[in-house]
Amino acid sequence: MKKSIILTLALFTLFLVPVAGFAGQFDRFDRTERMRERADLRRERREQARAHLRDRREGMRERMRLRNELRWRAHDFSYRFHDHRHEVRDAIRDAFRARW
Repeated sequence: MKKSIILTLALFTLFLVPVAGFAGQFDRFDRTERMRERADLRRERREQARAHLRDRREGMRERMRLRNELRWRAHDFSYRFHDHRHEVRDAIRDAFRARW
């Protein structure tokens, strides 16, 4: 009885070890494929993040350009308005004086 149990266990391990080895190889293949897919996904996400940051920087640059342009236009308008205000006042005063 002991010999048959030992023989059965020996045959069982003889067949079980290669099956476990092959299973490990297939698992390893699947694992490398999954790792490759995850690396591709990370690469795509990184590219999307870079594109998003690039768009945000471009928008920020455009807003700053418009802001500076409006500030300079307001400054120029203010300067011109104050510069001509006295001339307009003097012209109106002279017109009233010439009328009387």
